[in-house]
Amino acid sequence: MSAASLPEVAIFDNYWASTLAFARSLGRRGVPLRFIGNGAGRWSRFRTSRASSPPVEDAARFEPWLVDSLRQGTIARIAPTSDLIAYYMAKHRDEFPADVRRAITPLAEMEDCLIKTRFAGRCAIAGQPALPTAAPDDLAGALAVAETFGYPVIMKPKSHLVAGFAERGSLIESRERLIKKYYPYPVTPGQESLAERYPELLWPMIQRYVPTARQRVYSVSGIKDSQGGIITAAVSYKSAQWPAHVGVSTVQVGCDDPRLLEAGLQVVDRLMSRGLFEIELLTEGEHVFAIDLNPRAFGFLALDMARGMDLPWLWYRATRESSLAPLERKPDPAFEARHGLLRLLQRLGGSGARSQDSTVRRATVSMLGHWSDPLPMLLCHLQLLRHPRILLRAIGGARMPAEGQAKAPA
Repeated sequence: MSAASLPEVAIFDNYWASTLAFARSLGRRGVPLRFIGNGAGRWSRFRTSRASSPPVEDAARFEPWLVDSLRQGTIARIAPTSDLIAYYMAKHRDEFPADVRRAITPLAEMEDCLIKTRFAGRCAIAGQPALPTAAPDDLAGALAVAETFGYPVIMKPKSHLVAGFAERGSLIESRERLIKKYYPYPVTPGQESLAERYPELLWPMIQRYVPTARQRVYSVSGIKDSQGGIITAAVSYKSAQWPAHVGVSTVQVGCDDPRLLEAGLQVVDRLMSRGLFEIELLTEGEHVFAIDLNPRAFGFLALDMARGMDLPWLWYRATRESSLAPLERKPDPAFEARHGLLRLLQRLGGSGARSQDSTVRRATVSMLGHWSDPLPMLLCHLQLLRHPRILLRAIGGARMPAEGQAKAPA
């Protein structure tokens, strides 16, 4: 493909690793990139144009704007870099051109992935038990579930669509802490329409705690084509995360594990017909549990690119070609990606022990940006320094006070 013939991609700008990785992948191949918003990407050397829109988080304003833009032809391809963007693309899939539509995950599949209680009902791996999961809609029910599962338990949002991405969940060690923490999440401003469509997302969900989640959450990531099936996929794992137990990866390590690859792809094939994916797995002895499925770009996209899986470019090709063939090259496991600033702060605070695999020689890549496009990379790191909550949790895993409390039942 010549650069002159490449159609434009819209990237809704923010300070996330997935956005910067998408920009570098497509930009270095000459794909025109329109950055929409006021994040770090507007300073990218790969930017060809800029635009504005209503806030992505404000569904009541953003969705009509998006539909109008699609109908007018000012936007045709959108990088699926967040839950909200991927959800809007799925919901308004019929508004996209036909060649682009074939690469967009349908809404029913998107809901099964993004709403964790629906995912929990469909993610069983053949020959494996399901991870005990419940979604009580009151405190009394939550206390009963926790007693059955045994403390500690994991409490987390059913989806980030209503609760927002900042709410990661908590490790609940006792009945007293569950009483303080189990209450409906406040609706993220602008997402009231999503709360009306999915009222079940207001309450948290509870899962049995698997101790290996602290240091070893596996991921199977890749891309699936609607005609060609799984195009490429690889296994990696979090060896450090923020916050502990329920957080995003700060060190993601490549590995080669055929058993986990097969288990993850089994679930992906069941739930998704197409699109980028990252499924998270936990192990407990010989048992394997699927706990989450992200049907979009993800935070360690740069790692997969370094391993030989240029997923943004494959996604772009899927929006232009009628079918993609599986890649023959096997992803290289000898890489790891690090979120440098958060890891440094964790080390300074004594809450970030060295990786158990620190003696293994691996090439290291940055999880948040790349020096070939330095300004966005620096701005994303500076953005982290502006938020004391992020720094406190990164340094010490500090618990923040609850925004509300629920009373124990009589």
